[in-house]
Amino acid sequence: MARQTIHLEPAERDPAKLKKTGLSIAVLMIIGGVLVTFAYRLKHQSDEQDARPHVVQRLTEVFFGRDQNNKAFTTEQLKGKTTLFTPLSLQEGERMKESLGAMRDLSQRFPDDENLLFLGITVNPEADGPDELRHLLMELGVADDSRWFFVQAEEEAARGYIRHKIRAEFKESVSSLEGPRERFRSTLVFIDENLHVLAPMFDLNLAREVADDAGRLLAEDPEEARRLNARERVDDVEKARARLDAVLQYIREGDLKEG
Repeated sequence: MARQTIHLEPAERDPAKLKKTGLSIAVLMIIGGVLVTFAYRLKHQSDEQDARPHVVQRLTEVFFGRDQNNKAFTTEQLKGKTTLFTPLSLQEGERMKESLGAMRDLSQRFPDDENLLFLGITVNPEADGPDELRHLLMELGVADDSRWFFVQAEEEAARGYIRHKIRAEFKESVSSLEGPRERFRSTLVFIDENLHVLAPMFDLNLAREVADDAGRLLAEDPEEARRLNARERVDDVEKARARLDAVLQYIREGDLKEG
């Protein structure tokens, strides 16, 4: 039996229609991405809603390093003080901007409070030496403030102490069109006068992303924005800053939750 030949016509490739279809898909991907990330971030933001801090654990192991002036530093220097900590990586300037800005603003609001310290430990000590750390402090305008310590130590020791003792994660996995990718996570953690690591931990980049997603959702999908109460999230950075202030006040008053 002879095989029947089927003639296939080429698909229509109208550039205008293809462009319109591509734009529609892109818009759907953007809105869909906003919905997914906004809902995810909204869930995790709930961890910061109660400003009253609680103890995570105590820093019983002493950490050693060298500060921006190439002087010996240990976590024993934090005893009797309230410390605001953040991990550092000087190649991640954009990711650190929110956290460092909040620390600087807090130090400027309480310029005479000698019981308030500001600590950063670099996770990339090969690149971030004392000179580089001091330069960053100069850029922040706090290089002459003796309450600031930007510290370099052996990489494995620094990363292990941040992750396992201070319980601050400095990496996170985020989704992208190419699949999951890792990026630097800039967080803020309070340590009290007795070297207790306290929760909540603050992620101002997350707050910024929530606020940006909320604004985008309001513009692109008002109905879904109403369902997710997006309008309440557009000022999440300011709310996070206010919670940061509230946590500091609770620490000063010794008002901690049970862990």
